[in-house]
Amino acid sequence: MTAYLNRSSTLPALAPVALACAALLSPLAALAQDTTPPASGDSAKLDTVVVQGQRSSLIRAQDIKRNAEQVVDSIVADDIGKLPDANVAEALQRISGVQISRNRGEGDRVQVRGLQQTQTLLNGRVIFTAGKERGLSFQDVPAELLAGADVYKTPTAELIEGGIGGVIDLRTRRPFDFAGFKLAGSVKASRADLADKNNAEGSVLVSNRWKLDAGEFGALLSVSTQKREYRSDTQELDNPAALADGSGTVAPLGNWLAYEFGERDRKAASASLQWRPDARSEYTLDLNHTQLKSRTDVYGFYASPFWANYSDTAGQGQLWADGTVKTDSQGRFVSGTFWGADMSTSSSVADENTRIDQFSLAGKWKVADAVVRSDISHTRSKFDRFYQEVRLGTFSDDPATYTFDLSTKLPSAYSDTAQLDNPANYWADKTLYFRIKNSGRETAWRADVDKPVDAGILTKLHGGVRINDRRAESAEINTIDDIWMYSLSAIPSVGLLPNNNLLKDAGSGNIPRQWLGVLDTNWLRNTEAVRSTFGLTEPSFDPAQTFNYRERGAALYGAGDIDTSLGSLPLTGNVGLRVVQTKTERAYTNLSSERVNLDKTDTDWLPSVNLRLELQPDLQARLGLSRVVTRPNFDQLTPSLSLNVNDQTAYQGNPELDRLRANQVDGTLEYYISKSDSIYGAAFYKEVQGFVQNTVTQVAIQGTTYSLSTPTNGSDGRIRGLEIGYQGFFNQLPGYLRGLGLQANFTYVDSAAPSSINGRTAPLEGLSKRSANIVGMYDYGDFSARLAYNWRSEYAVGSRLSYPTNDGVTALTPVTMKGYGMVDAFISYAITGKIKIALEGNNLTNTVRRSYFSDYNLPRGTYADGRRFAISLRAEL
Repeated sequence: MTAYLNRSSTLPALAPVALACAALLSPLAALAQDTTPPASGDSAKLDTVVVQGQRSSLIRAQDIKRNAEQVVDSIVADDIGKLPDANVAEALQRISGVQISRNRGEGDRVQVRGLQQTQTLLNGRVIFTAGKERGLSFQDVPAELLAGADVYKTPTAELIEGGIGGVIDLRTRRPFDFAGFKLAGSVKASRADLADKNNAEGSVLVSNRWKLDAGEFGALLSVSTQKREYRSDTQELDNPAALADGSGTVAPLGNWLAYEFGERDRKAASASLQWRPDARSEYTLDLNHTQLKSRTDVYGFYASPFWANYSDTAGQGQLWADGTVKTDSQGRFVSGTFWGADMSTSSSVADENTRIDQFSLAGKWKVADAVVRSDISHTRSKFDRFYQEVRLGTFSDDPATYTFDLSTKLPSAYSDTAQLDNPANYWADKTLYFRIKNSGRETAWRADVDKPVDAGILTKLHGGVRINDRRAESAEINTIDDIWMYSLSAIPSVGLLPNNNLLKDAGSGNIPRQWLGVLDTNWLRNTEAVRSTFGLTEPSFDPAQTFNYRERGAALYGAGDIDTSLGSLPLTGNVGLRVVQTKTERAYTNLSSERVNLDKTDTDWLPSVNLRLELQPDLQARLGLSRVVTRPNFDQLTPSLSLNVNDQTAYQGNPELDRLRANQVDGTLEYYISKSDSIYGAAFYKEVQGFVQNTVTQVAIQGTTYSLSTPTNGSDGRIRGLEIGYQGFFNQLPGYLRGLGLQANFTYVDSAAPSSINGRTAPLEGLSKRSANIVGMYDYGDFSARLAYNWRSEYAVGSRLSYPTNDGVTALTPVTMKGYGMVDAFISYAITGKIKIALEGNNLTNTVRRSYFSDYNLPRGTYADGRRFAISLRAEL
């Protein structure tokens, strides 16, 4: 333990920075502090705001943060409902230190202080989405289902292990949360601007509690249904490749364009029964269900001059210029026309169905002066994905050329001689069929005891045990078949796309916006019809792409609360140790078609210390020291194979992969101006052992050469950063202006992790070095409004192959997403004390995201999702 605590030497250097950051916000504190009483005419109305408006939600969230044993940030139901957040990920992005990625216009993955390896809980119990990864896909859960969410950035011994980034605990409502009968509901009409579609959604909650001879009973049911159609437009320039003239100039070798039309159907239900027989016991039964069904239709176009050219010496395609190539002053490619135009169009459908069900029974008893809790839960999740595509080849008339011009805001890429509206220039080229079927389940039991003691500085002892049994299964099939059918008559509904406005808001640029494709998506979803048309049968799951994984864990912890003083200042906190033993069993089929079983056992010792020093009644400082652990994903640990036959890439797990562990130090300074207003600063440092990196090799599989990625534990890495934030209302302003308020936070995270690119270190994938939230608030009387700006700086999104020479040698080059910001808004008015009408808007700035190849400073991707607007009516009794 002594050696571990010595790692905290980083904190003294960071703590003054946190103090200085907090001091910078002190003028806001002075403005927010209400030193003069309101005029008598405004007093009653202001009281109503405090109880019912946005201030009440800030008060509840601030109470959690102020009184917690460790560093935690929270959002509560009012916060979740006051912004147009479709799912939990979008609600969490408002918290400092949290960043999210986006998928087709919605929030998706969540990172806490730079790390995606977070543990996700629902009412304190592990919740997950079935798949190759361990955690929850946050877009599965609608925001309306929740009462709140807590993001624990430092652990205590009783928190379930598994997150080196942090622990996210999602909380649903229960009947004893309300004083008596409660009925609330909402209906909403929304419009997706780019998709030009209208949708309806709604939610309802009913709860009551009764006092009977057998004690007090409570019952609650909450349901939510949400259907949202969307459209996403994409352009991606393909891998950088050196020109064949030996100049060293590198240009894109292809261009992918796509219209994506989709529909998300999200349903959720939460039911809870509570029974309190007497003042010393309580029982809770929770049932939670979420299901997300999505349907996506994609119409794509790919073109390249690269594949139309071949080198006799290396067998490697090359870019042969047809005329002059223009470069900038640094020799970087700007524009040029190339010989050859290999082109194809794609019509595909992708249907996904994710379901999560959790059942739990908990009890709490007071035994003498101790509190005993026990909890048993069972969680099941299923994920199915179906994908089918028909690809048409097309050609351009002589001379066959393709032009790139990167000087336009939307990179131009086109063939002057292509006739994309002429059926005579097409043939049926390929068909693709992918299928994934994942399932996961976990049964867990835990028991905890809290007992007050009088033993010097110790005031309470905590102890507990948790036993869990988790299983994960995955099966896949990925096929691609050549058709070479020169007549399109056998394929129903081949025609010109009805849309011709691809990336209309992304700036000027010359790209194809219409082409021929299969327009009958119902036919594409009929596997038998599609396969039989081309003389093919439906393939079964590939044994080499299946695995079964089982993980059994036993955890034991002990902790103690302390209450003492440092000098004359009150010092409280806790110290604890969690010990976890994990046994794993995995089964898979290797490339030799042999069934393999592997077993392994390991033990982790996880100490934690959390201290809170009360510098003044409203000013407190925290120090946290802890060791945390997370295990690799299931596919990383199981050497089953995953093939992408479309681009000849493959992935295979590594049974020797070790878990990730981190030692971390956290320091905060928190100043509470009032019940709802505060300023805080935080500094943190994580030393992560065994970062996972992928090693890429060229391997022949089933007669085809694939780029095979295999995960390995790389060298250690580190993450360090700062957070500052402010929230409050400007109570000194006169009259109606006192309803103005502000939430603002800024996060800086610097990371260094091992990279598979030339052995260098790099920032963590998906991590922006800087991110910020600014929320302007107005809450007075019956009127409430928020205008929120969420921003993040550029971040790495992976890597692609490049062709830096003309001799067939390939390399990996990183892809970076440029920084971007988005503006959301919410306005509501209370028609009566029980009925509110609201307007909301998402992505009001119509932000277009863009990425680039970092090594060559060439554009990579352009992504547009459009705006969304909604009007809703909320009522409660």
